[in-house]
Amino acid sequence: MPTTFSYARILYAVGQVLDQIGVKSIALREEEDGLFVEGYNSNGQLQVQLRYDIPGLYELLTRVEEQENGRELPQTAEVEGLLRRFLTEHDRELVGISR
Repeated sequence: MPTTFSYARILYAVGQVLDQIGVKSIALREEEDGLFVEGYNSNGQLQVQLRYDIPGLYELLTRVEEQENGRELPQTAEVEGLLRRFLTEHDRELVGISR
């Protein structure tokens, strides 16, 4: 049975990633093969660009659902590691992040 996700679930999962990065405003564009996301800092400067293809969105949504279904949410360092691993696996990078 194919799995389908609502826009609400997709936006929630993507919003979780954007919250972790700390963006202040976003632009979303649905594309034929997925979703293109831009996140901006409080000065309106581009902070991150993410392109989720269909398999990437499915993986993200599945991961969020697994966390909500009884798993303890990871600590900040684990979340950062998870985000960095996800970006690396999908050949993405954070733009304008300073430490």
